[in-house]
Amino acid sequence: MPSSDQPRVMIGIPAYNEQHHIADVVRSAARFGTVVVVDDGSQDLTAYRAQKAGATVIRFTRNHGKGAAAATLFEEARASRVDFLVLIDGDGEHDASEIPSVLAPCLNGKADIVVGSRYLSIRNDIPKRQNVRQRMFNALTAMASGVRCSDSQSGFRAFNRRAIASIHFDETAFSVESEQQFEVRRNGLRLTEVAITCTYDTAAAPSAWHHYAVILYRLGAMTWRRRVLGVGEIKPIEVVAPERVTSPVAGAKVEHR
Repeated sequence: MPSSDQPRVMIGIPAYNEQHHIADVVRSAARFGTVVVVDDGSQDLTAYRAQKAGATVIRFTRNHGKGAAAATLFEEARASRVDFLVLIDGDGEHDASEIPSVLAPCLNGKADIVVGSRYLSIRNDIPKRQNVRQRMFNALTAMASGVRCSDSQSGFRAFNRRAIASIHFDETAFSVESEQQFEVRRNGLRLTEVAITCTYDTAAAPSAWHHYAVILYRLGAMTWRRRVLGVGEIKPIEVVAPERVTSPVAGAKVEHR
């Protein structure tokens, strides 16, 4: 945890059925800031294990989607008036020890948003099919949004106060990462990238095509709305006010939504 004279950093972790990884992710991330986990309606022990590892947990009673979880983390960051927000996935594929590297350009005032890119490093053994699909989405998202990024679907990102205040989401699914490039353009934000490492859970591969199909559909919808129709101001996702309850884990809290 940072001392009072250091920047206030919140580590936000969207999670869905990640009971096998979430505790390790929380403990690793907690070295660099206050950890908040949004349990997106998990049907396993994700919330319990995140609490036990020391995180503040916001729990949805049903699955809303990664975009809704990200919107809630931004809402929490704004309410907490933190200086920086770091998003990292809860599946253990990212290395939380790289948080300082991802955060550095924001800390140094060189960027408003930093994307941890798997494609700026030769250390990542990216599955061939995923590599092809990802590079296709990078190109499509860049053309649609007008903002280039070598890893448009990376869930490992950092944001400064300007970005936290100005970014709002309309997407509820995994397309939330692509939407951020549209928000960068809309708000005139500075985006940069840093290389990160990543490990892959090949057991998740069967659902990959559905995952990318959803992103492709939503990318088309975003392009039509924002670039063709010229709708600049979006209506942010509405999040129901939580009921705060006392957590059985000392120093943690749980919110049910």
